[in-house]
Amino acid sequence: MTCPDCGTVNPSGMRFCGMCGSPLGPQLAGRERRRVSTVFVDLASFSAMTRDLDPEEVRDLADEVLTVVAGIIENFDGYVDAFRGDGLIALFGAPHAHADDPERAVRAAAAAVAAIEAVGRERGAPLQGRAGVTTGTVIAGSVGSGRVRDYTVMGSSVNLAARIEEAAADGEVWVGPETWELTRHGMAYERTAALHLDGFPNVREAYRLVDERAAQASDPFSGIPFVGRSRELAALRAELDAAVETGRARRAIVFGDTGMGKSRLLGEFADRIAADAEVVRLTVQPTEPFRWQLLARPLLGLRDGEERAVSAQQVRDRLEPLLPGEERWHGIVLASLGLAPARSWTRLERRKVDRTLIAWRDVLEAYARTSGRPLVLLIEDEALDPTLNDLWGLLGGADAPIFAVRTMRAEPRVTEANVIPLRPLSAAESRTLLDHVSSPELRIAANALVEQVGGVPASVLELGRALSLTGERSVAGSLTNLLQARLDLVSPEARRLLAQAAVVGERCWGGLLETLAAGDPDATIRALTEPSLLVQQASSSLPGESEYRFHSELLRRAALRTVPFGDRPIAHLKIATWLEAHAPLSFSAAIADHFHRGGSDDAALGHYLAAAELARDEGDFEACAKLFDAVAGLSIPPVDAARSALAAAEAALEASDPARAGQQLERVRTLIGSLSGDAVEPLRATLEALQRDLDVARGRAGADSAG
Repeated sequence: MTCPDCGTVNPSGMRFCGMCGSPLGPQLAGRERRRVSTVFVDLASFSAMTRDLDPEEVRDLADEVLTVVAGIIENFDGYVDAFRGDGLIALFGAPHAHADDPERAVRAAAAAVAAIEAVGRERGAPLQGRAGVTTGTVIAGSVGSGRVRDYTVMGSSVNLAARIEEAAADGEVWVGPETWELTRHGMAYERTAALHLDGFPNVREAYRLVDERAAQASDPFSGIPFVGRSRELAALRAELDAAVETGRARRAIVFGDTGMGKSRLLGEFADRIAADAEVVRLTVQPTEPFRWQLLARPLLGLRDGEERAVSAQQVRDRLEPLLPGEERWHGIVLASLGLAPARSWTRLERRKVDRTLIAWRDVLEAYARTSGRPLVLLIEDEALDPTLNDLWGLLGGADAPIFAVRTMRAEPRVTEANVIPLRPLSAAESRTLLDHVSSPELRIAANALVEQVGGVPASVLELGRALSLTGERSVAGSLTNLLQARLDLVSPEARRLLAQAAVVGERCWGGLLETLAAGDPDATIRALTEPSLLVQQASSSLPGESEYRFHSELLRRAALRTVPFGDRPIAHLKIATWLEAHAPLSFSAAIADHFHRGGSDDAALGHYLAAAELARDEGDFEACAKLFDAVAGLSIPPVDAARSALAAAEAALEASDPARAGQQLERVRTLIGSLSGDAVEPLRATLEALQRDLDVARGRAGADSAG
C-alpha cells in the first residue's frame, strides 16, 4: 500500500507507514454508491498441485504468490479488498477512482496471471492463475461492528466477477460484458463459448483477453500536441542549467496524481533538451524490478541477444575510458549485469552502502564529465524500487553535471530536491487539449463537459475517447468513471456534502449545507466552491441565505449516484425539515416532495395541498392538477384522501374540466364506502354539492355543443 504522505510502498495489511508513520488505508466518506471494476484472482488447481506438500510449504508458496499479486494491484493503484484462500479480490474505482479504472483492472489482472506463472518457474512448480473482471455499481463502505470494521464493496457485479473467474480457463483473464464494452477499443478479446453462471441467467458469455497491448500502437492520442505546463518545464530547465553551471548533480521530483501527465511532461522536456544533454529515460514497469541493464543499454552499449562473452567485452571496452584502471569497479558492474561472477565480500570489506550502487554512481559521474554534455536521468518508477531509491540518494552528492528527475504520485517529504507539483490544467488549456481529440461536430458538447473532469489531462483525453465511441453504453460508462474520479479529488467530507446537496436538487442554500455538513461546515463548503463544484449565485431565492448551484446538471447527477438508496430517505427528511422552517410558501411543492421521498406522507400532504391551492390562485390549473395527482399517490388515511379528492374535483370544475372532476368524485364515493363514523356525513354532503355543480357544468357543455 502506498503511503499518501511520503509515497513509500508498504506491505499489504500495514496500518501505518513504515517510513514516516502516517496512517495507511482508504480515506472513507461513509457508505456510497460507486462504479467499480472488481478483479478476482485465483491460483488454478492449487489444492491438487499441493496435495503432497507440507502445510507450511503450502502456506509459504501461497504467501509468496499473493504478496506478488497484491503488489501488482497496488502498483496499478488498485485496492486489495480481501484475501480468500489461495486468491484475492481487488477493486478499481473504490475507495478512489480513476478515469480508466476498467482498463487498469484488466491490465492488473493480466499482470497478476503472468506473475503467478513467473513465480512458478522460479519455484520449479507448474503454477498458473486465472482472473475474472467485471464493472458495475456497488455499495462501498465499512462493514462490521464495534472495532472490527473493514472497507469493502457489495453488489451483483462483485458476485459476477467471482463466477466469471471460476469459469475462466487456467492462465487466462476473462471479463464481463460491461468491462468488455468499456475496454474493447484498447484491448483484443475473444468471445467465450456459451456459459451458465449460477445466479446470472442473463449473462450467457464472457470475453477472454487476447492481447492487452493490441491497440496501444495505434493510440489516436499519441501524437497530439503538448498543451500547457510552461511553468513546470521552466523549472526543470532551470535545474538543468544549475547542474551545468555548478558542475554538480541536481535532483527534482515531479509529483501529481495518476493521469496528471507526469510521463508526458518528462517526454516533452526530453524532446526540448535533446540537443543540449544526454538523456536517459528509466521506466520501471509496475510488475518488474529495476535492472541495471536499463542503464547499461544507453550508456555502455549493451545489446540484447549478444553472446555473454561478447557483451562482457563490449561493456569492458566502454568502462575503461570512463573508469581507467578500476578493474574492481569493472567487475562489479559486469556482475550487476550478469556478465561476470558476483564477488563475495569478507566481513571487513563490507560497507553500509552497496558497492554496486557506488560503482554505478561513479560510472554516471564519469560519463557526465567525459561526454561533453550534462547527463539527464528521467526516472519513472511509481513502485519506488529500493535499488533506484538508493541510487537516487547517492546521486545527490555526485560531483558531475547530472540532473536526475523522478516522478511520484504523492507529495514527497524531502528538502534536498526541487519538488515540482503538477496542478490541473486550466479550463482554457483543457479545451485546447480536447480540441485536438474531439471532432468538430462534437466540439460544443465536449467543451460543455470539459470542466467537469477537473483539468486532469488523462481525463480530458478520456472524455474525447468517450465522446468518440459509437456504443451508447460505452459513452455513459466512460463519463461515469470520469466524473467519479473528479469527485474523488475532494475530501471524503466534501464529497459526502456534495452528494447531500445533489439530493436537495439543482440549487441549495448555505444554511442547509451547514446543517447537512459534518465537521467544519465552512471548510467543507469552501472545498466545494473553490474548485467550482458548487457555484455561489449573485442572488438567492431564500431571503438571508446564500444560494449555490451545481456547476452542471451532469455533475449533480454524478454526485447523486453516489448516495445509497437506503440513505436517501433520511437525507430527504433533513432537507424537508430545514426548508419547512426557512422557506416561504412558494417552496411548498419542494418541501412536500422531500417529505414524500423521505417516507413521511402525512407531513407531505399539507404541503402538497398548500402548493395546489397556490397554483389554483395563480390560475395555473395544469400545475394544480399535477399536485393533486401527487396527493393521490400518498399513503394517507382514507378520510384525508377523500378530502383531497374533493378539493381536486372543485379545482377541476373551476378549470372547466368536468371529465377530471367526475373522476375525482368517483374516487371519493369509493373512499367513503370504506369509512364510518362522524366523518362520513360532511364528506357525503360536499360530494353531493359538487355533483350538482358537475351536472350543471355538463348540461351547460351539452347545450353549447348543441347550439
